[in-house]
Amino acid sequence: MLLNGSTLNSVTLNGNRIEHTEGEPEYVVAGISYAWGVILNVSGTDVAAHLVGSMSVDREEGAAGLADFDLFIEEGVSVVPTDWRNKPVTIDFTCTDQAGMTKSERLFTGVITGPAWSASERILSCECGDQLQQRVEGMPLAAIDTLAGGVWSADLYEPVDGRSRWDYIQERLATVAGSLDCAADGSLRVTSWFAGAPQIVFGYGTTLDQTVEFDAAQLSNVTNRVEVEFSFRYSRLWQLNQHYTWLVPAGSFCAWRVDSHELPTKDMIEDAATDGGQTMINGTFVYLPPSAPDPCGTGSPWINTYPDLLTGAGWTGARRWAQAVTETYTMVFATPEGEVEATQIIKRDSGSLEIESDSIEAWTSDPITGGVSGYSDVLDESRRDLALRVKMLSARTQIIAANRDNGMSWQVPTPMALGTDLTSTLQLDDQRTKGLGKCRRIVHDLDFEAGTAITTISIAIMRGGGSSDALTAPPRLGVAHVDPGEKATDVLPSQIGGRSDSPPYDEDRDGFSGNYDYIDNDVGQEEYPRRITATAPEIPAALRDELALTSESLYRVGIPNNQLEL
Repeated sequence: MLLNGSTLNSVTLNGNRIEHTEGEPEYVVAGISYAWGVILNVSGTDVAAHLVGSMSVDREEGAAGLADFDLFIEEGVSVVPTDWRNKPVTIDFTCTDQAGMTKSERLFTGVITGPAWSASERILSCECGDQLQQRVEGMPLAAIDTLAGGVWSADLYEPVDGRSRWDYIQERLATVAGSLDCAADGSLRVTSWFAGAPQIVFGYGTTLDQTVEFDAAQLSNVTNRVEVEFSFRYSRLWQLNQHYTWLVPAGSFCAWRVDSHELPTKDMIEDAATDGGQTMINGTFVYLPPSAPDPCGTGSPWINTYPDLLTGAGWTGARRWAQAVTETYTMVFATPEGEVEATQIIKRDSGSLEIESDSIEAWTSDPITGGVSGYSDVLDESRRDLALRVKMLSARTQIIAANRDNGMSWQVPTPMALGTDLTSTLQLDDQRTKGLGKCRRIVHDLDFEAGTAITTISIAIMRGGGSSDALTAPPRLGVAHVDPGEKATDVLPSQIGGRSDSPPYDEDRDGFSGNYDYIDNDVGQEEYPRRITATAPEIPAALRDELALTSESLYRVGIPNNQLEL
């Protein structure tokens, strides 16, 4: 055991922590000397008696914990350095104050990662790590999700299968204002970046003289504005129906029979719909009546030799197509300084999501058997909302991380640092410096030759101010600006030729054209083609061309102003 009781700056170097009731901070005070030592357990055996030189333990938020030490191996004892690799290691610090009160605290749990042997000095130098990354790689996905929290979207990242679990947990942590590390006892944890009420206070005379330092973040690193552009692309499935009717010009079979002419068939109407880019649905047809002795009450029999001819018809021509819709959301996340152009430090990010579905191809290629005019969007709202939330949380986390890059550190004798952890909110009030923040790093340096045990403590101090808005996803933009609805019925006309008083044939005129069965003379009158056409209405460009919609949103990000007085 080594004594560590020298004085510095007229204050006894070592101190003690005053215990308070739950909820109150613990105050570290100076004035008590300690005898201290370590328990170094390697594979279940305490080898502290072999320690020489110095030992260090370095634990930092978001990083693997490290330790190193040197062991002297006596002559005659064989050493196989590789056999030491991956041996479990625990380091405990013990101290006894002048009143005889003993404390012990775990500083490190891990394995030896890099043994090195010096044959001339017979010293085995051991580098150790807590295997943070390797332990994460061995975890099942469900356990990682529980540990890390946060949100993750398969639409924004590569598939998890066959990929590094470490990369996966970092993707999740990008949405969390916190850090992953191993506790001194080896347990994995994620702790918040935000400081709470002080848990431990280092007051007057507790820090080593001239060890208090403040490291202000560089301006270029203090991001106060993140601009995210996110595109959501999907298909809008349209159907446009047009109803048509046609009736013989005479108005009925009996009237037509008086002065008959050519008539269309059902197949001709179906072809007319197809030629216009439509599919005929909901057809109703009036055929020539069957043969009868006197169907019209005129005493004339009727013999139907063409039962497929029509004197009237009503049908709906339907068309379907898919329209591409892209909703682009520009989301700005900013602190108060990030809202002012002159003080902005900007980062940019982007993301996209496209909804694909077999139903899109089926909509445009499968036969149309029904339906009404209108549209339906091929959406997955849950995927959209999740991807947006990932981007929104990531942007906010970037700003929070950048605005806690101010660091303050100080040194105290290690017995005074016991109880301090990376989860602790610490307050300093010494050497004309005041600061409060969440503990970021703890480094224990134990020098067995000099008899000193010094711990360097670092905290992160947030500065920024302002208040935060709720992270509510931008609303959908894709409500149709134009909806064709059901168009008025198109009543198709007729043009019948073959007589001297028949007008010239108009090939551009929709409807039925044909010729009278009986012409009034034979002087070379124009013969009309027998056909029926029904031109489909033009699809508005607003329904056919890609629809691009945009919105802009501002989300204020408030940063706590932790205490900082120099």
